[in-house]
Amino acid sequence: MSSSAKYTTLAAWPLAICRALEARGIDPTALLKDAELDHQQFRDRPDDRVDIKKMTRFWNSVEVATQDCAFGLNVAKFVQPMNFRALGLLMVTTDNLETALNKVEQYYSLVSNSVSVRTIYKADLIGFVIDLIPNVSISELAIDSFFASLFNFAQLPNEANQFIEKVELLRCKPIDPQPWNECFQAPIEFSAQKNCMWLRRDALKKASIAGDQKMATFNESVVQEYVQNLNSQGWREKVYKNILKQLDISEPTLNEVAIQLNTGERTLRRHLLDEQTSFRQLLQNARMEMAHHYLLKSELSITDIALRLSFNDASNFSRAFQRWYKMSPTQYRLQAADK
Repeated sequence: MSSSAKYTTLAAWPLAICRALEARGIDPTALLKDAELDHQQFRDRPDDRVDIKKMTRFWNSVEVATQDCAFGLNVAKFVQPMNFRALGLLMVTTDNLETALNKVEQYYSLVSNSVSVRTIYKADLIGFVIDLIPNVSISELAIDSFFASLFNFAQLPNEANQFIEKVELLRCKPIDPQPWNECFQAPIEFSAQKNCMWLRRDALKKASIAGDQKMATFNESVVQEYVQNLNSQGWREKVYKNILKQLDISEPTLNEVAIQLNTGERTLRRHLLDEQTSFRQLLQNARMEMAHHYLLKSELSITDIALRLSFNDASNFSRAFQRWYKMSPTQYRLQAADK
């Protein structure tokens, strides 16, 4: 268990994995021990947080033990809204599924702050996107499990899919894609540009939930308090994580980050100065971290990496990289490959 780790997930997740393993006749004890996780501890305290490094190690061990790359879909069968704690209670007391999903987007860090969640709105569709954070390792099974859990929440048992138009997954196409087709009952695009579940807006709006406004208001206040406590780190850390979250999409400005953190631009600049840093420095640090990640952990071209870091072109990126690391991006990648 770790409450001090930078990136964490809710302890209820490994509990659901253990139930899925036991249902398959696999004792999770050795796998938990290898990941330095304590079954009894998160069983007693499901509101605790788990270091995402340990969680990813656990998922990887589970995939090896089960010999099943689709096991995350199976884990979703053992996840109930209550596993999301106060956020689950909030979801079931909203008025319809679209509102419930909006709450998940708004408060996803309660479940896990090791990814970023956003929605894309089209005329007839909503795209529920899970963006990865550079240098934070997330199991593909975890992404599958989260999407499948949301689908199970929305879908009535034994009924045909009414909500999902299409699912896009970053993971490569497996030898047998049938488990994904059977789970989501919709077209699946593997090796996609993003992890996104496309949902039909009209169906979501029509799908009413046994809403209770008073209970929803109370549950939301509990969620807000939890998330506020979870995110109570210094301004430097909050700004840095916000930059990492946005930089893949576009270069964030100080004003945009200030709005995200519910403060003013001048106030945020002063907070950062008090912590002996600046927005410009944090933006550069984020670019350096992301450049390191993409050069060593991906096969993206130098041009693609430059665009992901919001540089105008590869030349500007290469000049900046030379200042940071005293070598070109290509030399950096080759040097790492030789080690």
